[in-house]
Amino acid sequence: MPSPFSVGQMENFLSFTLGNAVTIISFIVGGIMFVNTIRKDVSYQGERLAGVEDEMKKMRDVMISIARQEERMSAMDQRVLAQGVRIDDLIRRFDYAKEP
Repeated sequence: MPSPFSVGQMENFLSFTLGNAVTIISFIVGGIMFVNTIRKDVSYQGERLAGVEDEMKKMRDVMISIARQEERMSAMDQRVLAQGVRIDDLIRRFDYAKEP
């Protein structure tokens, strides 16, 4: 049974041309560039994430400060209300003492 390839076709199949070399080199260079680009993007994303974490820490500190201030305001409001009750009581006593 004869071979499906003749001798001339087999030589063409196994031949290596300049076009093949350029194609292989371009794939290799493209792959290297792709890997470098991905690596740089990952490191850049890491830097951005670190910046976001720093901003979140600052926001947390601000929120804690606001919460503390709110608690101080609430305590002051309670003290003012207590003083108001005392003043009202004193006024009532003074008016009661004034009446004959």
